[in-house]
Amino acid sequence: MGAISVAQAAERLGVSVPRIHQRIADGSLLAERIGSQWVVDERSLLRIQERSKAGRPLSARSAWAVIGAAEADRDRLGSRGAAASARPRMQLNRLLVPASEPVFGEEAARALAVSLRSLLRNRAERHLLRAAPSDLADLRADQRWAALVDLGGSGIASADVEGYVEESEVKEIVKDHLLVNADRDANVVLHVIVDGQYPFPDSRLRLAADLAEHRGPREEARAAELLHELALEWKAGQ
Repeated sequence: MGAISVAQAAERLGVSVPRIHQRIADGSLLAERIGSQWVVDERSLLRIQERSKAGRPLSARSAWAVIGAAEADRDRLGSRGAAASARPRMQLNRLLVPASEPVFGEEAARALAVSLRSLLRNRAERHLLRAAPSDLADLRADQRWAALVDLGGSGIASADVEGYVEESEVKEIVKDHLLVNADRDANVVLHVIVDGQYPFPDSRLRLAADLAEHRGPREEARAAELLHELALEWKAGQ
């Protein structure tokens, strides 16, 4: 994805050109000034489009309950029997039904990725940061990670560091590794969770949601594949 003009961005969102300039000014829409004109980051625009069209996302607690349901892990959720897990299982079923058939093409994969991003985005606060490339190995080895995201294990090659960190650890990790905020050239992704939240490090559903948030065609395709695998297992277990 690249950049588009302010007029094109306004047309896509169905708003006025001044409204796009307002969004650029308040930081809700990423843009870059080239000469006398602003160009809008297309990926940033897609985030706004999705949020305006998508349904209400689950709360953090409910999102993790759905992830736990995919793992059939009642102990981690503090479940008190079948009734307590019925709602997240129902929400998981709604997510997996469209993925029960093989996914072909970017549009189909993107549709599943949009559902993932919409439903599970509140599971953690996602922060894009940058570290010196020479510091990435030390950051990856930091013992304060609640869970590292293994993009390599998913088939997506990446030298970046991504993982889940409890809220109380974030400031020190940022300070110790000299992390700075970054939008376009981030090489560190922190998913910030409340203290004590178990991040289900081996969950394919959570990994699919992590991949979907990268918004690239390869990541979305792999997220769709993971959903399809889960859907087949889910269907077989019903």
